[in-house]
Amino acid sequence: MKMLTDEQIFDILDGIATSEMQHQHSYLLTNSLEYTAYFQEIEALHVDLAEMTLEKPSAQFTENILTNIQFENQTVKKKSWSSRLTYIFVGVMTSVFIGTIIFTLLYLPTTKTAIDAPTNYWFEMTNTFLTDTFVKIAILANLVVLLVIFDRKVLKPYFNHRKMRLG
Repeated sequence: MKMLTDEQIFDILDGIATSEMQHQHSYLLTNSLEYTAYFQEIEALHVDLAEMTLEKPSAQFTENILTNIQFENQTVKKKSWSSRLTYIFVGVMTSVFIGTIIFTLLYLPTTKTAIDAPTNYWFEMTNTFLTDTFVKIAILANLVVLLVIFDRKVLKPYFNHRKMRLG
């Protein structure tokens, strides 16, 4: 038979062991000198722990511990500038978006006017160069670059910080 664990021995000493465990315990006590010696050590420890009185700490000690814990929590709660970068970015983008809408509404012409632009060689060259397709490709390329920068500078640090905090 195998020896009982410390928890099982303490269950026997506390009187909450199952009948099977008590049967195994009595068998080991009669047949194993090693188990008997080990049980007597655990029993002495159990008696010493039962006789030991619990001391209540002073109120000043408890107050000192609580003030130190509160101080440590305050230092942990402080956020650096980089952790607020997401909120700053969203705020700036919202301000730019609202400003653009207001600017468009204020300066939207109410009547159509035709302006005859003078014919100029440079003006004609830019018209041929800046076709609709080129403008759409340039805007798409700029959006991709902005999304990559946003991902690396804002989203990745935010989610790395969040992963460490939750894990």
